[in-house]
Amino acid sequence: MRAQVDSATSRACASGEVKRARRLLENLARNLERNHPGAAASLREGLDETQTVMRLDLPESLERVLSSTNLIENLFSRVREMARRVRHWQGGTMIRRWSAAGMLEAERNFRKIAGYRSLPKLEAALRAHYAALDRGVDNRRKAA
Repeated sequence: MRAQVDSATSRACASGEVKRARRLLENLARNLERNHPGAAASLREGLDETQTVMRLDLPESLERVLSSTNLIENLFSRVREMARRVRHWQGGTMIRRWSAAGMLEAERNFRKIAGYRSLPKLEAALRAHYAALDRGVDNRRKAA
């Protein structure tokens, strides 16, 4: 079902509308349910997180970058490369040191992300989002 899943997720991401994207992803989860219940459950579990960037109403270039896992996968790949050099791990402190060294090594190859000029808009959108969450928590506390 890989082609069907790819197509459905691409349509959802390209829709540009949170409600339509959610409907498309929920339909995909229903289609997966019978033969792939674990995949359907995973899709449903991460549905809100999947749409977080879309809800922030960011410029397309920045939204595309932030919707991808490429950035973090690249970082993890560099850390793994560094960790392969170690033959005998000697505890948690050593693991942290080598992980940090791997991240610093990866940092040397970082480039500007597409849409970086929109980062102030991202910051403002996140502040507004967290403020709304805080208001919701306060309202629930008052109601309790």
